[in-house]
Amino acid sequence: MGAATALPVRDVRVEPGGTTTATMLVRNTGQVVDQFTIDIVGECAAWTQVEPAVVNLLPGADVEVTITFAPARDPHVLAGVIPFGIRVLSREDPPGSAVAEGSVEVAAFDDVQAELVPRQSRGRRRARHQVAIDNNGNQLTTVEVSAQDEEEALNFKFDHRIATIEPGAAAFIRVIVKPEKRFFKGADRQHPFIVTVAPSTSTPIATRGTMTQRQLLPAWLIPAVAIVAALALVGFILYQTLLKPAIKSTADDAAKKAASSAIKSQAAAVSSAKKDAAGAQAAAKKAQADAAKATKAVAAAGGKLPTTPSTGGGGGAGGGTGPGGANLNIGAARSFSVQTDVTPTANPTTFVTSNGPAIPANKLLVITYVVLQNPQGDEGTISIQRGNTETLLTEGLANFRDLDHAFQNEPLVFTTTTPLKVAVNCKKAGITGGHCTPSILFTGRLVNKPAA
Repeated sequence: MGAATALPVRDVRVEPGGTTTATMLVRNTGQVVDQFTIDIVGECAAWTQVEPAVVNLLPGADVEVTITFAPARDPHVLAGVIPFGIRVLSREDPPGSAVAEGSVEVAAFDDVQAELVPRQSRGRRRARHQVAIDNNGNQLTTVEVSAQDEEEALNFKFDHRIATIEPGAAAFIRVIVKPEKRFFKGADRQHPFIVTVAPSTSTPIATRGTMTQRQLLPAWLIPAVAIVAALALVGFILYQTLLKPAIKSTADDAAKKAASSAIKSQAAAVSSAKKDAAGAQAAAKKAQADAAKATKAVAAAGGKLPTTPSTGGGGGAGGGTGPGGANLNIGAARSFSVQTDVTPTANPTTFVTSNGPAIPANKLLVITYVVLQNPQGDEGTISIQRGNTETLLTEGLANFRDLDHAFQNEPLVFTTTTPLKVAVNCKKAGITGGHCTPSILFTGRLVNKPAA
C-alpha cells in the first residue's frame, strides 16, 4: 500500500482575481517511511498551488495539505466549472499512488469596452465612423449598437447592429452619419451624437462623437467665378476697341484677294473639267467591259458567291454567393480569435494546428476581415487553412507585429466538413524566449446553408 487521500470539499468556487482554498489529508498506508509528491492535474493547474508540494511520512502518519486556487482576472480564464485532480505520487510504492478528484467553479465577470473612431468627422453629405468593441470579460457576450442625437438632425446607418464577441476578442461595426438637411453656403455646423453599446451581460456603454457639416458649395467656387467674370469683361472691352476694327480691315483685304484668285482658278477649273469629262467617258466604257466579264464569271460559278465564316464569344460574371448558391452578404456577425502556444523547433515542416470555432451543419462561416498579431516578435510562419489540406494564406512571423487583411470582395468560406484551422511553425520565440504565441482575430458572419 502507498497513499490514501481525503478531500472533504470537492466542489469550490472562486472569483477571477481572488483566491479560495481547500484542504486534503494525505496518509502513508505503507510499512516504510515514504516521500510523497503532490501536484494538480487539469486546466486549472496553471493558477493552482499545493502547499506543501513534497512530504515525508512515517508508516501510518498523515499530513494536511492546502490547495490554493487563484485565477487571474483575464479573458483567457473562462467562466464555468473546471474539473481537477490532486495527484499524490509515492516514491517507494508508485503503484500505490492516489488521485483525489474535484471541481472548481470560476465565476463570470464582464468587462466590455467601446470606442468611436474617429470621434470627430467632417463632410458635406455624410461622414463615416467605426465602433470598436472589446470583450475583456471571461464569458461570451452579445452587443447591440444604437445611435441618437438630441437635435434629431442626423440619420444613422449601421452595417450591422448586433455582434456576438468571444472572450478576449473584438468586433468592429461601421456607421454612416448623414445630416437630414443640407445648406449651400454658410459656416460649418456641429452635430453632436451618442453611440450606445448595450451588452447582453452588463450595463450599456455610451460614447460621444461629433459630425461637422460643411457647406455644399466649395469655398473657392465664388471667388473663382468672380475672377472669371472680370477676365471675360476685360476681354470683351479689348475686343470691341482694338481687335474688332483690325479684324474687319484684314477681312476686307482677304476678301478682295480671294475674289481675284477665285476668278483665275475658275477659268483653270473649266479647262480642267473638260479634260476630266473626256477621261470619265473613257473610264465609263472600261467599267462597262469589266462588269460584263464579272457577269460571265458569276454565271460560270453557278450563280453563287463565296461566303466567309464568322466567330463569336461570351463571358460570365460572379456574385456574392457561396457553396450551393448561399448568400454570403447576410447573416449573424461573428468575431473571434484563435490563440496559439507553440514550442520552437528547427524543422521547417513541423506545424502545430489550432482549430477555429465549431460550425453547425446548416451554416457557413464567412470571414471578411483578418488581423494577424505577433506582439512578442516570434520567428517562423503562420497559415490559415480550410480543412486539413488547403492553405489559404501564409505569412512570415518575422515580417510583422500587427497585420490585417480584408476579404470583403472575395470572403473566405468554411463549412463543418472543411473548418477553419490555424497552423504555426515556430523557429524562434521572441521577447519571452519560451513559446511562440501568435494569434489571429477573425471577423465575419454565420450564414444559412441552402437546403439540398
